Amino acid sequence: MSKQRLFIIDTMAMAFRTFYAIRSLSTSSGQPVNAVYGSLLFLWGLIEKERPDYLVFATDSKEQTFRHKLYEAYKANRKEMPEELAAQIPLLFRLFQAMQAPILKEPGLEADDLIGSLVVQKASPQLHCYIVSGDKDFMQLVGPHISLLQPKKGGENAVCELQGVFEKFGCKPSQVIDILALIGDASDNVPGVPGIGDKGAAKLIQEFHSLDGIYANLDKISNKRQRESLEANKDMAYMSKQLVTIHTEHVLHHDLGELRCNPDTALANPELLALMEELEFKQYVDRVRKRLQTLPKSTELTAAQVAERASHLYQLVRTEAELKNFLEIMNHADAIAFDTETTGLDRCSDVPIGASFAVETGEAYYVPLHESHRLVPEEQVKSVIAQVLSRPGVLKIGHNQKFDLQMLTNIGIKVQGPLADTMMAAYLIDPIERSHGLDDCCLRYLHYRKIPTSEILDKNNSMLSAPLDKLTEYACEDADYTLRLYKALRPRLEAMELTTIFETIEMPLVPILAQMEHRGINVDMDILSEISNKLADQAAILEKEIYKAAGETFNINSPKQLQVILFEKLKIHELLGLKRIKKTKSGYSTDVSVLEQMEGHPLPKALLNYRMVTKLKNTYVDSLPQLIHSGTTRIHTSFHQTGTATGRLSSSDPNMQNIPIRSEAGREIRKAFRPSQKDWVIVSADYSQIELRILAALAGDENLKEAFAQGLDIHTATAAKILGVPASDVTPNQRSQAKAINFGIIYGMGPQRLARETGVTMKEAKEFIDRYFTSYPRIRGYIENSIQFAREHEYTRTILGRRRPLKEINNSQDGAGLANAQNIAVNSPVQGSAADLIKKAMIQVQKKLEESRYHAKMLLQVHDELVFECPRTEVEPVMHLIKDAMEHAMDLGVPLKVEVGFGDNWLEAH
Repeated sequence: MSKQRLFIIDTMAMAFRTFYAIRSLSTSSGQPVNAVYGSLLFLWGLIEKERPDYLVFATDSKEQTFRHKLYEAYKANRKEMPEELAAQIPLLFRLFQAMQAPILKEPGLEADDLIGSLVVQKASPQLHCYIVSGDKDFMQLVGPHISLLQPKKGGENAVCELQGVFEKFGCKPSQVIDILALIGDASDNVPGVPGIGDKGAAKLIQEFHSLDGIYANLDKISNKRQRESLEANKDMAYMSKQLVTIHTEHVLHHDLGELRCNPDTALANPELLALMEELEFKQYVDRVRKRLQTLPKSTELTAAQVAERASHLYQLVRTEAELKNFLEIMNHADAIAFDTETTGLDRCSDVPIGASFAVETGEAYYVPLHESHRLVPEEQVKSVIAQVLSRPGVLKIGHNQKFDLQMLTNIGIKVQGPLADTMMAAYLIDPIERSHGLDDCCLRYLHYRKIPTSEILDKNNSMLSAPLDKLTEYACEDADYTLRLYKALRPRLEAMELTTIFETIEMPLVPILAQMEHRGINVDMDILSEISNKLADQAAILEKEIYKAAGETFNINSPKQLQVILFEKLKIHELLGLKRIKKTKSGYSTDVSVLEQMEGHPLPKALLNYRMVTKLKNTYVDSLPQLIHSGTTRIHTSFHQTGTATGRLSSSDPNMQNIPIRSEAGREIRKAFRPSQKDWVIVSADYSQIELRILAALAGDENLKEAFAQGLDIHTATAAKILGVPASDVTPNQRSQAKAINFGIIYGMGPQRLARETGVTMKEAKEFIDRYFTSYPRIRGYIENSIQFAREHEYTRTILGRRRPLKEINNSQDGAGLANAQNIAVNSPVQGSAADLIKKAMIQVQKKLEESRYHAKMLLQVHDELVFECPRTEVEPVMHLIKDAMEHAMDLGVPLKVEVGFGDNWLEAH
């Protein structure tokens, strides 16, 4: 079972947004179409990029709702819809129909309540729901399986999860309703409590936890104005709470299966083509036609597929005789495809309800494990499955095998390699492709539409209530088509020279990551609470500094108010003589880059510190406890092998790569990560300047390689070489300049950025870069050769042969796009080679640990660092083992250096 995704579109929010984003667009007959075109642009990008499993639109009805009855002035101040937009609404609904997606609309209900009911009732560990809207009210619904996807300018989308709610409101999603009840909503004419804004509401909820808590403790509110307003407007506050509460209990008239989306036909079907022609969207007419020509006829079963399904041999294995026959067949196979059907997706607590197997295409077997399906004792079934999957030397083929390995581990079954994962094969062939799920891969490579998972799941997202014959068909098809997919992808891997990466790096890593995720890492709640309190105190001190520097109090989190303070009242940019300040449509920007330009003034400096402190508190410290597994009391991050184009591992829940390490306050968070056993320690091993060492190897630059061979401080050595002075004469500022160019050169750093980062003039920065290339002549050659290789082949390649497609290097329509493609051509081989190296290191370290019989366990991989826990009595030999394995993971012709440390927590170890 793989996690599926449902996207529900807040229709009118999208219509208004696109209407105002694109102006003055109409057909030759004068029909305005700007909102339709903008919506098409957005939806096309969403479907093409995200490839949703389910897609649905929600809209309001014309009838009044219970909110109007509760408060006559509800939405009373809303302006009439512009005539040009109203004229496009029927066209918008035709667009949704042409994209083959249903529309939720119920008399007397707002879209918000339909959306809330759908996601709350359908979200589960098997189905993640994305609410597509910029409306902050939906943050009250955000949870482990519900996210808010917020469209942003420039075609980008921001996904708001628990951390995002903390950043916006400083509270949990369940408290958003109380925040909104206090501040009200001008757009809907929700009154709230007069005199209480975003900041005041957040503070009150943080202190008293809820609206009820506030009114139970009015005497403790020191702000007299707030206290009196709350006392005078209690009824208004509770009425506002009713108005902003999204109702989630409505009965919906659509089964999940009716919301199914086929991304290919959503963007290519005759109805959509006809609409595009009618609306005169010539670019999309061409796109739809091109897709129709290449689209496999996979949404409806072809006659050949119907015949194929009728001719296959899918067998249920339940009796002793059937198990014996099944085992005999498996014992004569040299390759076995397998898959599990499970009770859920929790890698620590869910278990398989059965497993399917295939050794010949068109033939498969389903072996049920659940008591309601099997006819023999569970231990007997498990013993047979264990025998099949533990045969040494037999290739075990799966799709997303990490998950299957974890599920089988939960019932005591260990899979013996070698392994072949078709998800990993598809990823290596095209790492740019977003979706590598089994259904999508079968469509892409086999032109075959599998049985949708929705046909097997009941309303509780369980498979157990499905008829056993239907479940058998579904499960066997998974194993059968995994085998077919492997046979289709294996020749492609060989033709692209990717078998070495596949067999020696990605596949051996799968069981290691499965174990790391299953193991998790211990987090000390008391330390997190202590850090949270400390950060709260720091934020309070910084608030006072900000108000003092500004000369007044204001909403620190309001860009509009901040603009007025910085650029109209204090005119800090003029005081500092800054000529170029980034602008937005509403005026000067107040983002980090602008504040950093103005750090010479105490206010921007305090603001930057305040943002850092509040982000650390809300995004990390206060959200980590919510990710602790109730059954294991540990955090189990998910590692993704297919998450990046370069091959780098990524992680989520939490994203360990994003835990800050550059600021002192950020590093404090690592104190909370501690060993799980008494007299154990955390060990950290980190590659030193690995990308620079790989750059030296790729470029073959003898000067750079020699500096590493001699163990010199590379930045001091670079500065000395560029300036023609002894290393002892290099100043800290000169070393800083060299460090910036050392790390920035592969990311396209030019004179402007170097000048900005180091404080030198543009002329000095240009001279510094010129001397850099003179000192390291092979680096310039590497850059030029990398770009030329990418142009000729339309991909980049790492030292070990990993590919990253780069077709845009020959297709970019603008200078910025071309420059970005050229930067990728230069840095992707470096990043990809670093990814290959850390993966090889993980495999080597794990192998050495298993051979040594030490008790150390690998816990995390973060950038170029590996984190372990180990008995204190084994620290010295384990550290030596890890360092040796990592430093000899690959022979680059440049010495690799690994810094290893240990301590009672991650911070001490690092």
